[in-house]
Amino acid sequence: MKISIITAVYNRANCIAQAVKSVQQQSHRDIEHVVVDGASTDGTLDVLHKSLNKNAVLVSESDSGIYDALNKGFLLSSGDVIGILHSDDRFYDDTVLETVAEKFNDPSVDYVYGDIEMVNGDGKVLRHWKTGTLQQGRIISTQIPHPSLFISRKLLMKLIPPFDPSYRISADLKQQLIFANKLNSKGLYLPRPLVIMKIGGASTISYKAYLRGWAESRRAWNEVHGSGGFFYVLRKVISKLSGVKV
Repeated sequence: MKISIITAVYNRANCIAQAVKSVQQQSHRDIEHVVVDGASTDGTLDVLHKSLNKNAVLVSESDSGIYDALNKGFLLSSGDVIGILHSDDRFYDDTVLETVAEKFNDPSVDYVYGDIEMVNGDGKVLRHWKTGTLQQGRIISTQIPHPSLFISRKLLMKLIPPFDPSYRISADLKQQLIFANKLNSKGLYLPRPLVIMKIGGASTISYKAYLRGWAESRRAWNEVHGSGGFFYVLRKVISKLSGVKV
């Protein structure tokens, strides 16, 4: 089973090699790493040319944001299963993709997801994000941390493009609302960390980013369900603050 890992990167010469190494160290061998560079100017391309192996796909051109880049990556990919690894993240250990692939041996499984560890720049763990099994298989008061989400190609083909590029932060939530709540796809939860995620991305860089994310979350819910976005965001915030799902 081929797994395609998509990495969108722009000016991350200081950390992209770690992400690439994390992919290459996986015990699962049938991996395609698709790297979409947004025309970096800091030496990122030099690092990529030195570190990527022959099975990788690399494109470098300007884009309109991370979701546009990820959509490009999907079009370039050929795997049976698609996952995302951000340029400053890494897989939790070298067995992650092997474990994920085993779960997709069940043809009824549309997506697999797990937990993540969120760390600061010094590598200190700030949060263990334990996703848990979705209530009745639906997104109700939380969402799946998308770095820990792996989706079958057959499911993503129903979502063209996979991400709505008009969003800056919450296109991943809109995607999940569609496949979990509208398409009633079958997911499988792995109760273990899959990715170590560095704090400081578009959704976690500041309180302003959190506010933008909540506004986009409300919009995503309303676009998929027609109404109720305010109450979804309220449940989401309460869940995050209290540490429980409501």
